[in-house]
Amino acid sequence: MRAASGGRAHEWTAGAPLVSKTHSVTPIPDGYRCSVELRTLRYFVAVAEELHFGRAATRLHMSQPPLSRAIKRLETEVGAPLFVRSPAGVTLTTVGTVLLDEARSLLHHADRLRARVSAAAGTTTLTIGILGDSTDPAVTRLAAAYRRRHPGIDIRIRDTDLTDPTCGLHAGLVDVALTRAPFDETALTVRALRSDPVGVVLRADDPLARRDGLRLAT
Repeated sequence: MRAASGGRAHEWTAGAPLVSKTHSVTPIPDGYRCSVELRTLRYFVAVAEELHFGRAATRLHMSQPPLSRAIKRLETEVGAPLFVRSPAGVTLTTVGTVLLDEARSLLHHADRLRARVSAAAGTTTLTIGILGDSTDPAVTRLAAAYRRRHPGIDIRIRDTDLTDPTCGLHAGLVDVALTRAPFDETALTVRALRSDPVGVVLRADDPLARRDGLRLAT
């Protein structure tokens, strides 16, 4: 299992080039020192994946102004813009693309480290995966109820994007996923908790708007 919560600061120090899977990058100059909190990197990854500050703030369950300030401070620390901003949203700069690769790797390693330390300390951790675009308060209520009934278990929430609707369950990153269909159910035990209605928004003059119900084409 892999934990996914804010963490202590991680420090980058000169001495070796920053390596990306897709980009070659100039080595960090000697004497350069950048201290960035893992929480800030999680903020950055959310904005980079959503490409929109508002959606990223919703995903992180926070308001947009502190998120924008955190990204500005990160850009100051890095010494280069990470995003190109526009009214429609944002796009990653070359530096931002490189940092996204490295931040994902670092956060994954931090989650593994936390899980191993918890196991060594004898602490039982239950990691719940949720889709990052979910604002369903039921997730928070479920976690709170479980904590009350099992105070000795550490509950952690791991956000994922829509590229993995199993929320890391197939990859072994979480113990249980609260998600929605469809997804690959191979080797998984699935329990339906509820059925959510799906609606459609139409113009008032649309011929379909006069119907009481619509059926999806198959």
